[in-house]
Amino acid sequence: MEPGFRSLLYTEPHLYDLVFPDTDGSLERMCRDAFRRYMPAAPASALDIGCGTARNLDALAETVAECWGVDLLDTNVAYARATRPRLHVVQGDMRTVRLGRTFDLVTSFGNALSYALTDDDVARTMDTYAAHAHAGTLLIVDALNARSYLDGDGFRERIDGRVDVPELRATSVAMHVLDRRARLLKRTRVWHIPGRPDVEDYAEYRLLYPDELERGLDAAGFAMLALFDNREFRSSDLRGTTTGAPDPGGMRGRKLYAFARRRP
Repeated sequence: MEPGFRSLLYTEPHLYDLVFPDTDGSLERMCRDAFRRYMPAAPASALDIGCGTARNLDALAETVAECWGVDLLDTNVAYARATRPRLHVVQGDMRTVRLGRTFDLVTSFGNALSYALTDDDVARTMDTYAAHAHAGTLLIVDALNARSYLDGDGFRERIDGRVDVPELRATSVAMHVLDRRARLLKRTRVWHIPGRPDVEDYAEYRLLYPDELERGLDAAGFAMLALFDNREFRSSDLRGTTTGAPDPGGMRGRKLYAFARRRP
């Protein structure tokens, strides 16, 4: 399948890890807190669908014995295999990939689900989660919160970004168009890196309402355990009110983080 998006950060995956370093370890910490909250024992196996550079999966591999990742892009797969050899990373479409086995933990981060642009794409992706889950498997998935972008303060037409680390100094201008009827966020972003030609990339994201996400997971055989719009398990009205600056990639609205268990 040819992806319906293009990104400098996917063409050169090492740049993704520089732009989104997760230096505070908040995503890994959220996962390990979830294990204690929602699982009888820590997982022995994990699958990350839409794993990108597999950085998040590699952090979990410190204690999870068997870690697999799936990503659509051959650039991400090759990079992950070269830099994180203890992982099993394969190429596949999140709507159709089938590995023929199940895992104790299934995750999908980095807005991967938001690349499922239609109702059918969303349902097929959730079926993929279910195909790799046995009874009791914990699913953790994030998605762009429609309440934040459509009903709240998450949308901004233009977002200027900056990355300033020793390995990369870059600025970006991201322009957004919001299709409220289709619940799609369309982004065109231009990167400027000194000494290089400017690079333009493009993406579309499906925005999901909290109840829409819960219904979809229920239909795929998962029982929702909890739903937050933050990584600290703080209760909120799920409106996704923004509290900080946009991320360096040009996104501003808050995500949803869903925790669900595969039903018997």
